Amino acid sequence: MVKRSIAINAPTGAELVSVLTKETDVPDHEKQVCDLVVHNAVLLTVDETDKVIANGAIAVHDGVIVAVENSRDVLSRYKSRQSLDAGGGIVHPGFIDAHVHISQYTSRSILSSMEGTSITMGDWKSALTPQDEHASAALAAVDYLRSGYTGFVDPGTIFSPDAVAPVADEFGIRIWLTDPYVADAGIELKKHFPELVSEPFLALWPKNRDEAFRRLGSQLFRNRNKNSLVRAFVGLYGEGTDSEALFRAAFELAREHGVQMQEHLGYAPLLYRQRESVLRVSMMQHMSSEGLLDSHVTFVHMNAVHPGDVRLLAAHGVGVVWCPYGQLQMLGRGGAEGRMVELHRAGVAVGIASDIPRVVHFSALGTLAAVTAAATGLAATGREILRMRTVGSAATVGAASELGSLEIGKRADFVVRRPDVSENLGRDPALEFAVIADASTIDSVFVDGKCVVKHGEVLKDDTPAVVARAHQSVRSLAARLDLTRH
Repeated sequence: MVKRSIAINAPTGAELVSVLTKETDVPDHEKQVCDLVVHNAVLLTVDETDKVIANGAIAVHDGVIVAVENSRDVLSRYKSRQSLDAGGGIVHPGFIDAHVHISQYTSRSILSSMEGTSITMGDWKSALTPQDEHASAALAAVDYLRSGYTGFVDPGTIFSPDAVAPVADEFGIRIWLTDPYVADAGIELKKHFPELVSEPFLALWPKNRDEAFRRLGSQLFRNRNKNSLVRAFVGLYGEGTDSEALFRAAFELAREHGVQMQEHLGYAPLLYRQRESVLRVSMMQHMSSEGLLDSHVTFVHMNAVHPGDVRLLAAHGVGVVWCPYGQLQMLGRGGAEGRMVELHRAGVAVGIASDIPRVVHFSALGTLAAVTAAATGLAATGREILRMRTVGSAATVGAASELGSLEIGKRADFVVRRPDVSENLGRDPALEFAVIADASTIDSVFVDGKCVVKHGEVLKDDTPAVVARAHQSVRSLAARLDLTRH
């Protein structure tokens, strides 16, 4: 006996239709059972061969991709419990935001309220309650999923990880997180970035080196459950707020546990160059000579990559997270050397990140990356940006073996685009859907083989209630900080 796909609501035009299955009396002992088949799609695999498969299909079982081929071959070999006719639409791996301060997502329009006051973002951050952090992350999850994202990475700026972690299961989105604000020289942040800090904010940081060491690895317990949507890595705040001893401890801990170690580095190029002038060599040369560069290390920002650094970073397998808006800011302030496209072409794992999306929606991050690359003098192709938004971002958090491409054995995190949209011209689908297209082109999103967005709407939780809680959180925070009159 075999289950044959039978359309419950036949597709009309280019509409995507979920098709359930029921048993029939058709013998077909050769077919393999799977949970889901998505067929009649244009597949952007983003694997090593970077194939585009016209009229392609993927089969999924137990959350894992088991076939990526043309539709006829997949449908002839697999019988699925559920199938989806993509109607000729694009299917690509889910985007991953490689770096976002998720607790500050609800603060993205607050800066103008602080102008002319003594209130800083440090005050805002120190006023966050666990409920505020949850509200911010939940709002982001809704916007991420609607924009084709299947995961995001917070760099250690969640005060209460236990408040944010449940968002993963509530919405069906992957979250990578780490220990809160690990640093043993936090005063350096106040010295160089006073607009980001406040005394109450720094009071929540480790008070000394011993406390910083104790925080390291506090979230790694989350990796015990291999099926969890929440994973942990080792993180330092960085930007000069950690000693070399603390960096070495984090580096060794990451190696021991087989996870990634990340830190902010090179956000402000002039400050970065000052540090190099003290060392009398480039920062990357110094770290290489100290044995502190390998494939477990990811640096975030790197807005001053010197020509010789490209070879070093590639040779050591170091990952780099590119925050295009931050880089554009620094290109206008002097000292920046934006080499993200060059790094990518040299074989460095480069991920694209929003940081805090103050000027664009998540869905516009590909456009922002294309603009920033052009501003550095080396334009990125649509395929390069697609890779950086998917498998490149996965690599920067140590997840490229599981995620980021449509390959047999990888987790089934992918996006189905509507075929009837104006962007679907079929000439350069990577450019059309990783750079040009916006969230309105999303039909379905799958995470671990489960549908979490259908016809553009998030299936889990009550979206209007999520938005209302986020709005209330912002109003309450503004009132506590006396920003309501500004």
